Amino acid sequence: MTPSDSLLTEMLDEYQLRRLVHAYCRAVDRGDTVQLRSLYHPDAADNHGRFSAGGTDDFFANLDAARPYLRAMQHNITTANFVISGHLAEGEVYSIAMHTFRARGRDVDVLIGGRYLDKYEKRDGTWGFTERMIVTDWARVSDPSVLDFSHPIVEGTPRGAMDANDPSYQFFSLFPGHPVAD
Repeated sequence: MTPSDSLLTEMLDEYQLRRLVHAYCRAVDRGDTVQLRSLYHPDAADNHGRFSAGGTDDFFANLDAARPYLRAMQHNITTANFVISGHLAEGEVYSIAMHTFRARGRDVDVLIGGRYLDKYEKRDGTWGFTERMIVTDWARVSDPSVLDFSHPIVEGTPRGAMDANDPSYQFFSLFPGHPVAD
């Protein structure tokens, strides 16, 4: 059985949407604002609740302002459902996001289970976000932080960083924004 051209197009579009969602996670976790901006169309909206609701410029400005207080951040995608109609698509993307903030002289962990409600548009052959809304299904706050790096299984492993000091920037050469291999 040979897949139809329309099925192949849908599969390729869904693959590109998954890559877009994963690229968002990497860019936001590494503090790569240039890459993050490139994932949104210029007229896009982003609603992160009280943190930021409106245009993406507000979201990026608030994210940059929060950076000095963020010790660690990791966004993980679980279930992703997409509906594609030509050059428009919508997605309901489940996520688990861990944040460690520096607050009141100590670290505080915030673990969030939620969903991204996304609208996408393919412009000039490239999918981008046109609208994103965060839905929180559950959250857990540990104040003070319960992170503990003293266990022997993590001893001697590099620590992640939310910028170009992250070990991935020295390790990879093919990822966008990383040094090009000779």
